[in-house]
Amino acid sequence: MITIFTPTYNREKLLKRCYESLEKQSDKNFKWLVIDDGSKDDTKKMIEKIKEKATFEIKYIYQKNGGKHRAHNKAVDICDTNYFLILDSDDVLDSKCIEILNGKIKEIDKNGNVSGVLGNRFYYNNKKCIGTPIPNLKYSTGLELYQKYNFNGDTLRLYKTCILKKNLFPEIEGEKFVYENVVWDKIDTEYKMLLIKDKLYYCEYQEDGYTNRSEQLKINNPVGYSLFLKSASETAVSLNKKINWTLLYIIWCRHMKINGLKNYKNRILYVLLYPCSLVLEIVKLPKFFFKLFELNRGEKNE
Repeated sequence: MITIFTPTYNREKLLKRCYESLEKQSDKNFKWLVIDDGSKDDTKKMIEKIKEKATFEIKYIYQKNGGKHRAHNKAVDICDTNYFLILDSDDVLDSKCIEILNGKIKEIDKNGNVSGVLGNRFYYNNKKCIGTPIPNLKYSTGLELYQKYNFNGDTLRLYKTCILKKNLFPEIEGEKFVYENVVWDKIDTEYKMLLIKDKLYYCEYQEDGYTNRSEQLKINNPVGYSLFLKSASETAVSLNKKINWTLLYIIWCRHMKINGLKNYKNRILYVLLYPCSLVLEIVKLPKFFFKLFELNRGEKNE
């Protein structure tokens, strides 16, 4: 069975559409877990009404506003199914989604080298692929897709719950956001994923979503953003990308007065590149590099 996890914050109206897509599933072998991250609208009342008519199990939990990553950790902690699928509150699933994913589970369930299933996401309005299509591979890691095969875009990710329980998001006091790549990259260093090309997940970007507030999120969550840069630099496949990401990491940490060398895996590279980072700042190139390299990193964080 699959737990479909939906983190939400003041998305009462959009949650109805999300729910309706779950009611249309041809396979109801799933649970819907909604973690309300401190909503001030009538989300709770709406969920209570839905529960009365739903044809599948729904669990609703309200928590103090702390960010999507804390809601994710809570959901993983209480999850009692073998598989875990993230469905953002403004997104919907194709009616065959759970049926197809349950079929894929049979293929990977006993394979200890596979963490789950990965596929494209598609735009809600025109059904076009967000980014580039999944390449013709059966298994790959997300890191390989983005760095070796030049893949870009948002992805559907179904994970084995036992693996997620061992890879929770760091919770930083005073901050409310951590990029998903911090955890996905870590899992990718140990496991591959089964790739699918089915159109199963449709999303719609919101004006108040994380994606459209990326610049402010970095400033408000400096340590969380440094973890993203650290992960990108440590997991880069090519030396060129490793150098570039490390430079960005050093510049960000110095600018935000963060001890970037602490717990950094390649301390020698960090020390060697530190003088170069000073030169880059003098000629004011960091902003250009940040925008350039982030084009191919990160996913929708609604």
